[in-house]
Amino acid sequence: MEDVDRRIRDLDSRLDDLQSEHESLSRKFGYTEDLDHELGSIRSDVRSCEGKLEELDGDLSDRVSDTERTISCLVEQVRLLEGQLLASGGAQLADLDTFSKDQRALARSRERGRQARSLLLSDHDRTTYQIRLRHRRDTAGELRAHRTTVVDAVGTLLATRYGSRSRAEAATQLGQAIAGERGLCQGLDRESRLAEEAESALAADATTRAEKQSVIAAGAKAEQRLTLGLRSRLADAVRERALLPAWFVTVLGSAPPARSTQKWLETATEVLLYRLTYDITDQVVALGEKPSDTAQRRRAWYEKLRKDLQRW
Repeated sequence: MEDVDRRIRDLDSRLDDLQSEHESLSRKFGYTEDLDHELGSIRSDVRSCEGKLEELDGDLSDRVSDTERTISCLVEQVRLLEGQLLASGGAQLADLDTFSKDQRALARSRERGRQARSLLLSDHDRTTYQIRLRHRRDTAGELRAHRTTVVDAVGTLLATRYGSRSRAEAATQLGQAIAGERGLCQGLDRESRLAEEAESALAADATTRAEKQSVIAAGAKAEQRLTLGLRSRLADAVRERALLPAWFVTVLGSAPPARSTQKWLETATEVLLYRLTYDITDQVVALGEKPSDTAQRRRAWYEKLRKDLQRW
Protein backbone atom coordinates (compact mmCIF):
# COMPACT_ATOMS: atom_id res chain seq x y z
CA MET A 1 0.00 0.00 0.00
CA GLU A 2 2.83 2.35 0.81
CA ASP A 3 4.43 1.57 -2.56
CA VAL A 4 1.17 2.19 -4.42
CA ASP A 5 0.66 5.40 -2.49
CA ARG A 6 4.14 6.58 -3.44
CA ARG A 7 3.50 5.81 -7.10
CA ILE A 8 0.22 7.74 -6.99
CA ARG A 9 2.03 10.76 -5.52
CA ASP A 10 4.64 10.53 -8.29
CA LEU A 11 1.91 10.41 -10.90
CA ASP A 12 0.22 13.44 -9.35
CA SER A 13 3.50 15.32 -9.43
CA ARG A 14 4.06 14.40 -13.07
CA LEU A 15 0.49 15.47 -13.90
CA ASP A 16 1.14 18.82 -12.24
CA ASP A 17 4.34 19.22 -14.29
CA LEU A 18 2.51 18.32 -17.51
CA GLN A 19 -0.23 20.78 -16.68
CA SER A 20 2.36 23.54 -16.12
CA GLU A 21 4.07 22.73 -19.43
CA HIS A 22 0.69 22.70 -21.19
CA GLU A 23 -0.15 26.14 -19.81
CA SER A 24 3.28 27.45 -20.84
CA LEU A 25 2.85 26.07 -24.36
CA SER A 26 -0.61 27.58 -24.59
CA ARG A 27 0.79 30.97 -23.67
CA LYS A 28 3.55 30.57 -26.30
CA PHE A 29 1.09 29.58 -28.99
CA GLY A 30 -0.91 32.61 -28.08
CA TYR A 31 2.14 34.82 -28.50
CA THR A 32 2.81 33.17 -31.87
CA GLU A 33 -0.68 33.99 -33.04
CA ASP A 34 -0.13 37.62 -31.99
CA LEU A 35 3.18 37.70 -33.85
CA ASP A 36 1.59 36.25 -36.98
CA HIS A 37 -1.05 38.94 -36.81
CA GLU A 38 1.56 41.68 -36.39
CA LEU A 39 3.67 40.23 -39.21
CA GLY A 40 0.68 40.20 -41.52
CA SER A 41 -0.03 43.82 -40.61
CA ILE A 42 3.56 44.81 -41.34
CA ARG A 43 3.49 43.04 -44.70
CA SER A 44 0.31 44.87 -45.58
CA ASP A 45 1.93 48.19 -44.68
CA VAL A 46 4.99 47.33 -46.80
CA ARG A 47 2.82 46.51 -49.82
CA SER A 48 0.97 49.78 -49.31
CA CYS A 49 4.25 51.71 -49.15
CA GLU A 50 5.52 49.97 -52.28
CA GLY A 51 2.38 50.99 -54.11
CA LYS A 52 2.79 54.59 -52.98
CA LEU A 53 6.45 54.56 -54.02
CA GLU A 54 5.50 53.32 -57.49
CA GLU A 55 2.96 56.13 -57.77
CA LEU A 56 5.52 58.71 -56.61
CA ASP A 57 8.13 57.33 -59.01
CA GLY A 58 5.74 57.60 -61.91
CA ASP A 59 4.73 61.11 -60.85
CA LEU A 60 8.41 62.11 -60.52
CA SER A 61 9.22 60.75 -63.97
CA ASP A 62 6.34 62.73 -65.44
CA ARG A 63 7.51 65.89 -63.67
CA VAL A 64 11.10 65.37 -64.89
CA SER A 65 9.87 64.88 -68.43
CA ASP A 66 7.73 68.00 -68.18
CA THR A 67 10.68 69.96 -66.81
CA GLU A 68 12.95 68.77 -69.60
CA ARG A 69 10.38 69.76 -72.20
CA THR A 70 9.97 73.15 -70.56
CA ILE A 71 13.74 73.73 -70.49
CA SER A 72 14.01 72.65 -74.11
CA CYS A 73 11.30 75.11 -75.09
CA LEU A 74 12.99 77.90 -73.13
CA VAL A 75 16.32 77.16 -74.81
CA GLU A 76 14.69 77.30 -78.22
CA GLN A 77 12.99 80.60 -77.33
CA VAL A 78 16.28 82.07 -76.12
CA ARG A 79 17.99 81.02 -79.32
CA LEU A 80 15.17 82.52 -81.36
CA LEU A 81 15.49 85.79 -79.48
CA GLU A 82 19.26 85.76 -79.96
CA GLY A 83 18.78 85.23 -83.68
CA GLN A 84 16.31 88.10 -83.87
CA LEU A 85 18.67 90.38 -81.94
CA LEU A 86 21.51 89.51 -84.30
CA ALA A 87 19.33 90.06 -87.34
CA SER A 88 18.25 93.47 -86.06
CA GLY A 89 21.81 94.44 -85.21
CA GLY A 90 20.89 95.06 -81.61
CA ALA A 91 23.26 92.58 -80.01
CA GLN A 92 26.99 92.03 -80.02
CA LEU A 93 28.27 88.60 -81.05
CA ALA A 94 31.28 87.28 -79.15
CA ASP A 95 34.11 86.38 -81.52
CA LEU A 96 35.70 83.21 -80.16
CA ASP A 97 36.82 81.75 -83.50
CA THR A 98 39.19 84.35 -84.86
CA PHE A 99 42.85 83.89 -83.94
CA SER A 100 45.89 85.97 -84.80
CA LYS A 101 49.06 84.71 -86.47
CA ASP A 102 50.90 84.98 -83.19
CA GLN A 103 48.31 82.83 -81.45
CA ARG A 104 48.49 80.18 -84.15
CA ALA A 105 52.30 80.21 -83.90
CA LEU A 106 52.03 79.79 -80.15
CA ALA A 107 49.61 76.90 -80.66
CA ARG A 108 52.12 75.16 -82.95
CA SER A 109 54.89 75.75 -80.41
CA ARG A 110 52.71 74.32 -77.67
CA GLU A 111 51.92 71.26 -79.77
CA ARG A 112 55.61 70.65 -80.50
CA GLY A 113 56.33 70.91 -76.79
CA ARG A 114 53.57 68.41 -76.02
CA GLN A 115 54.90 66.07 -78.68
CA ALA A 116 58.42 66.28 -77.24
CA ARG A 117 57.12 65.75 -73.72
CA SER A 118 55.29 62.60 -74.81
CA LEU A 119 58.66 61.07 -75.71
CA LEU A 120 59.80 61.33 -72.08
CA LEU A 121 59.19 58.81 -69.35
CA SER A 122 56.20 59.52 -67.16
CA ASP A 123 56.78 60.31 -63.50
CA HIS A 124 55.40 56.88 -62.60
CA ASP A 125 57.78 55.05 -64.95
CA ARG A 126 60.78 57.08 -63.77
CA THR A 127 59.98 56.28 -60.16
CA THR A 128 59.53 52.59 -61.00
CA TYR A 129 62.91 52.38 -62.72
CA GLN A 130 64.63 54.25 -59.89
CA ILE A 131 63.12 51.81 -57.38
CA ARG A 132 64.48 48.89 -59.40
CA LEU A 133 67.98 50.35 -59.27
CA ARG A 134 67.67 50.95 -55.54
CA HIS A 135 66.52 47.37 -54.96
CA ARG A 136 69.53 46.00 -56.82
CA ARG A 137 71.86 48.26 -54.84
CA ASP A 138 70.31 47.19 -51.53
CA THR A 139 70.46 43.50 -52.46
CA ALA A 140 74.08 43.81 -53.51
CA GLY A 141 74.86 45.44 -50.13
CA GLU A 142 73.15 42.61 -48.24
CA LEU A 143 75.07 40.07 -50.31
CA ARG A 144 78.38 41.71 -49.43
CA ALA A 145 77.43 41.64 -45.75
CA HIS A 146 76.62 37.91 -45.93
CA ARG A 147 79.91 37.17 -47.64
CA THR A 148 81.74 39.06 -44.91
CA THR A 149 79.93 36.88 -42.37
CA VAL A 150 80.99 33.77 -44.30
CA VAL A 151 84.65 34.85 -44.29
CA ASP A 152 84.55 35.66 -40.58
CA ALA A 153 82.91 32.32 -39.77
CA VAL A 154 85.50 30.38 -41.79
CA GLY A 155 88.27 32.26 -40.01
CA THR A 156 86.75 31.32 -36.64
CA LEU A 157 86.52 27.66 -37.67
CA LEU A 158 90.18 27.62 -38.61
CA ALA A 159 91.27 29.32 -35.40
CA THR A 160 89.26 27.28 -32.84
CA ARG A 161 89.47 23.73 -31.51
CA TYR A 162 87.13 21.03 -32.67
CA GLY A 163 84.21 20.65 -30.26
CA SER A 164 84.55 24.09 -28.70
CA ARG A 165 81.53 26.33 -28.23
CA SER A 166 83.01 29.08 -30.42
CA ARG A 167 83.53 26.60 -33.24
CA ALA A 168 79.95 25.36 -32.96
CA GLU A 169 78.58 28.92 -33.07
CA ALA A 170 80.79 29.74 -36.06
CA ALA A 171 79.55 26.64 -37.87
CA THR A 172 75.93 27.69 -37.28
CA GLN A 173 76.61 31.21 -38.53
CA LEU A 174 78.38 29.81 -41.57
CA GLY A 175 75.42 27.61 -42.50
CA GLN A 176 72.93 30.45 -42.09
CA ALA A 177 75.12 32.87 -44.05
CA ILE A 178 75.59 30.41 -46.93
CA ALA A 179 71.82 29.79 -47.14
CA GLY A 180 71.12 33.52 -47.08
CA GLU A 181 73.80 34.16 -49.69
CA ARG A 182 72.23 31.61 -52.04
CA GLY A 183 68.85 33.34 -51.85
CA LEU A 184 70.40 36.78 -52.29
CA CYS A 185 72.36 35.62 -55.34
CA GLN A 186 69.16 34.43 -56.99
CA GLY A 187 67.41 37.66 -56.12
CA LEU A 188 70.34 39.73 -57.39
CA ASP A 189 70.34 37.90 -60.72
CA ARG A 190 66.63 38.61 -61.15
CA GLU A 191 66.92 42.24 -60.05
CA SER A 192 69.98 42.80 -62.22
CA ARG A 193 67.99 42.02 -65.37
CA LEU A 194 65.31 44.51 -64.35
CA ALA A 195 67.95 47.04 -63.30
CA GLU A 196 69.71 46.84 -66.66
CA GLU A 197 66.41 47.63 -68.38
CA ALA A 198 65.86 50.49 -65.95
CA GLU A 199 69.34 51.92 -66.53
CA SER A 200 68.84 51.81 -70.29
CA ALA A 201 65.42 53.50 -70.08
CA LEU A 202 66.65 56.22 -67.69
CA ALA A 203 69.73 56.91 -69.81
CA ALA A 204 67.60 57.25 -72.97
CA ASP A 205 65.19 59.50 -71.09
CA ALA A 206 68.04 61.72 -69.87
CA THR A 207 69.34 62.06 -73.44
CA THR A 208 65.87 62.94 -74.76
CA ARG A 209 65.34 65.48 -71.98
CA ALA A 210 68.61 67.17 -72.83
CA GLU A 211 67.76 67.28 -76.53
CA LYS A 212 64.12 68.36 -76.14
CA GLN A 213 64.39 70.61 -73.11
CA SER A 214 64.29 73.85 -75.09
CA VAL A 215 61.31 72.67 -77.17
CA ILE A 216 59.43 71.55 -74.03
CA ALA A 217 60.15 74.82 -72.24
CA ALA A 218 59.02 76.86 -75.26
CA GLY A 219 55.84 74.79 -75.48
CA ALA A 220 55.04 75.31 -71.81
CA LYS A 221 55.58 79.05 -72.14
CA ALA A 222 53.40 79.17 -75.26
CA GLU A 223 50.63 77.26 -73.48
CA GLN A 224 50.73 79.69 -70.58
CA ARG A 225 50.48 82.72 -72.87
CA LEU A 226 47.67 81.18 -74.90
CA THR A 227 45.69 80.17 -71.84
CA LEU A 228 45.89 83.66 -70.37
CA GLY A 229 44.95 85.29 -73.69
CA LEU A 230 41.98 83.02 -74.41
CA ARG A 231 40.74 83.23 -70.85
CA SER A 232 40.86 87.03 -71.03
CA ARG A 233 38.94 87.05 -74.31
CA LEU A 234 36.24 84.82 -72.89
CA ALA A 235 35.99 86.85 -69.68
CA ASP A 236 35.59 90.04 -71.75
CA ALA A 237 32.79 88.47 -73.78
CA VAL A 238 30.95 87.40 -70.64
CA ARG A 239 31.43 90.79 -68.99
CA GLU A 240 30.11 92.64 -72.05
CA ARG A 241 27.13 90.25 -72.21
CA ALA A 242 27.92 89.43 -75.82
CA LEU A 243 26.05 86.56 -77.48
CA LEU A 244 28.26 83.46 -77.42
CA PRO A 245 28.55 81.20 -80.51
CA ALA A 246 26.13 78.33 -80.99
CA TRP A 247 28.83 75.68 -80.56
CA PHE A 248 29.75 77.25 -77.20
CA VAL A 249 26.18 77.56 -75.90
CA THR A 250 25.44 73.94 -76.86
CA VAL A 251 27.96 72.52 -74.41
CA LEU A 252 28.61 75.28 -71.87
CA GLY A 253 25.45 77.36 -71.81
CA SER A 254 24.94 81.02 -72.58
CA ALA A 255 26.44 82.28 -69.30
CA PRO A 256 28.69 81.04 -66.51
CA PRO A 257 26.94 79.28 -63.63
CA ALA A 258 26.65 80.83 -60.18
CA ARG A 259 28.52 77.87 -58.69
CA SER A 260 31.83 76.38 -59.87
CA THR A 261 32.36 79.44 -62.05
CA GLN A 262 36.14 79.01 -61.97
CA LYS A 263 35.92 75.41 -63.19
CA TRP A 264 33.49 76.46 -65.93
CA LEU A 265 35.92 79.14 -67.10
CA GLU A 266 38.84 76.68 -67.11
CA THR A 267 36.88 74.15 -69.17
CA ALA A 268 35.70 76.81 -71.63
CA THR A 269 39.26 78.12 -72.07
CA GLU A 270 40.53 74.61 -72.74
CA VAL A 271 37.85 74.10 -75.38
CA LEU A 272 39.00 77.31 -77.10
CA LEU A 273 42.59 76.07 -76.95
CA TYR A 274 41.56 72.73 -78.48
CA ARG A 275 39.71 74.44 -81.34
CA LEU A 276 42.72 76.69 -81.99
CA THR A 277 45.25 73.84 -81.85
CA TYR A 278 43.39 71.61 -84.32
CA ASP A 279 41.76 74.39 -86.37
CA ILE A 280 38.18 73.40 -85.53
CA THR A 281 35.74 75.63 -87.43
CA ASP A 282 32.50 73.71 -86.85
CA GLN A 283 29.85 76.23 -85.74
CA VAL A 284 27.62 73.65 -84.08
CA VAL A 285 29.85 70.92 -82.62
CA ALA A 286 32.34 72.39 -80.14
CA LEU A 287 35.04 69.73 -80.51
CA GLY A 288 34.45 68.86 -84.15
CA GLU A 289 34.69 65.30 -85.37
CA LYS A 290 35.97 62.56 -83.11
CA PRO A 291 39.71 61.99 -83.73
CA SER A 292 40.90 58.67 -85.10
CA ASP A 293 42.57 56.05 -82.89
CA THR A 294 45.93 56.77 -84.51
CA ALA A 295 45.99 60.32 -83.11
CA GLN A 296 46.43 59.14 -79.54
CA ARG A 297 47.29 62.42 -77.84
CA ARG A 298 44.50 64.32 -79.59
CA ARG A 299 42.08 61.47 -78.91
CA ALA A 300 42.98 61.51 -75.20
CA TRP A 301 42.48 65.30 -75.02
CA TYR A 302 39.18 65.00 -76.88
CA GLU A 303 37.88 62.35 -74.48
CA LYS A 304 38.94 64.38 -71.45
CA LEU A 305 37.15 67.49 -72.72
CA ARG A 306 34.06 65.52 -73.66
CA LYS A 307 33.92 64.13 -70.13
CA ASP A 308 34.46 67.58 -68.58
CA LEU A 309 31.69 69.09 -70.72
CA GLN A 310 29.15 66.58 -69.49
CA ARG A 311 29.11 68.45 -66.19
CA TRP A 312 27.72 71.57 -67.82
